[in-house]
Amino acid sequence: MAEETAPKARLNDPQVLLSILDNLPTSIFVKDEDLNFVYSNAAHCKMIGRSEEELLGHSDKDFWPEEAARQFLERDWSVIDTGEENISEEFVPGDRGEPRPLLTRKARLAGPDGRIYLIGTNTDVTEIKHREDQYKALTETVPVGVLQLEEDGTVAFANPLLNAYCGGDGAAESKFDLINQIKERHPEFPGTACRFETEISAIGMPRRTVIVISSGWLWIGGQQRSAIISFVDISEMMELRRINDEVSRLNIELAENMKRLKEAQDELVKKGRMEQLGQLTATVAHELRNPLGSVRTSAFLVERKLKGKGLDVDVQIDRINKGVIRCDNIITQLLDFSRTRQLNCQPGDLDQWLMQVLDEEAKKLPSAVTINCDLGLQDENIPFDPARLHRAIVNLLSNACEALVGQGDDQSKFVRPDPVITLSTSRRDGGAVITVADNGPGIPPEVLARIREPLFTTKSFGTGLGVPAIENIAIQHGGRLDISSVLGQGAVFTLWLPLVTPRREDGEAA
Repeated sequence: MAEETAPKARLNDPQVLLSILDNLPTSIFVKDEDLNFVYSNAAHCKMIGRSEEELLGHSDKDFWPEEAARQFLERDWSVIDTGEENISEEFVPGDRGEPRPLLTRKARLAGPDGRIYLIGTNTDVTEIKHREDQYKALTETVPVGVLQLEEDGTVAFANPLLNAYCGGDGAAESKFDLINQIKERHPEFPGTACRFETEISAIGMPRRTVIVISSGWLWIGGQQRSAIISFVDISEMMELRRINDEVSRLNIELAENMKRLKEAQDELVKKGRMEQLGQLTATVAHELRNPLGSVRTSAFLVERKLKGKGLDVDVQIDRINKGVIRCDNIITQLLDFSRTRQLNCQPGDLDQWLMQVLDEEAKKLPSAVTINCDLGLQDENIPFDPARLHRAIVNLLSNACEALVGQGDDQSKFVRPDPVITLSTSRRDGGAVITVADNGPGIPPEVLARIREPLFTTKSFGTGLGVPAIENIAIQHGGRLDISSVLGQGAVFTLWLPLVTPRREDGEAA
């Protein structure tokens, strides 16, 4: 036989609904259109201290003091007449006779029988009020400005620090002014929960940077919604941040100044060493040039006497002559590097002058090297010292040739079968540019990094003074030397010269 099951409860069963309402912890009551109680759940009965049988058919005036009952009934009639919901704070006697606060909500309801009813709820906010008092006491000491703003714009509460931010007088106008200041910049404030940084000010008070935190509109226990707004003063933090930024800036500036000071000290040391080296090289060069002249003269005389005599000494004589030329070139580089005399710059046609230099020097360069010209200054007069600049151009051409063909007497040592040097001029960056480029092997990065150092060389017969001497000549002209290279594609040496005569240290033109 099948087991019988108990019938399931249905929510549309009035007894079930009444049972649910009776067990709710919230006080619920219903009045008819004459404001007599027609329903009271267990929580409501307990709050009034009467049974449901004692309440039904009676009104508030039968249980409450006259003044309290009058206020209750006035609100009830307002709800019945207008149909508008009423939310208010009401007070009833507590267990010891003290006022007990209730948050009461009342609304009009049309029943299924066609009659009008008033339904209401009561929430005991005694604990909420107690906590609110504790909260207000706590805000007296916290380092945060606190404001409770009602939805209608009235201020329900402000702690002492917030009053201080508003000028210290506690006047409502100063608080309204504060709120309006913020609303102009943040339209969502205060009704929407938000957090932002802003500035506030009051008459006679310093401007403050604060973080504003708003709870947005909330039901806190009053007759309307409120927003709890906190003001966290970060002005001192901002000042500390500004000081920290300033200290960081000064530290960076100090580090840069220390770096420049070290560079200046290094430059002074380097300058002193260069001066000593210049004096030494000048002395050595002069001391060597005199005996070298005697060797050249003697070799010339020996060659005249022995040439064509069948003594088989031509190779040795040629080796002596090449050695003399090499030594002479080294002495010339030493003198170029050590010269510190002022330039004798005169405006001249730089392109035409370069053509003359090339005509003279091309005869001295290996015939296997092709020299291309691309002169683009268009007869413009440029101030330069012909003698000093001549040495720079000769050094650039010689260096390019050595990179391409070595000494030029052994084609097996050529780095390219078609060695080419290109000399060009142009105007750039407000100055005249002379460029000497080759299609040789290029300069390795580690060599390029040190190529300007005096005495640094990768040649077995070099002095390491050629490039430094060229750079000195460019600097003396008020210009500079730029060097670039791509391995396998060649090197480019660029002399940049100003279009005006450089000034000497005494203020006169060089």
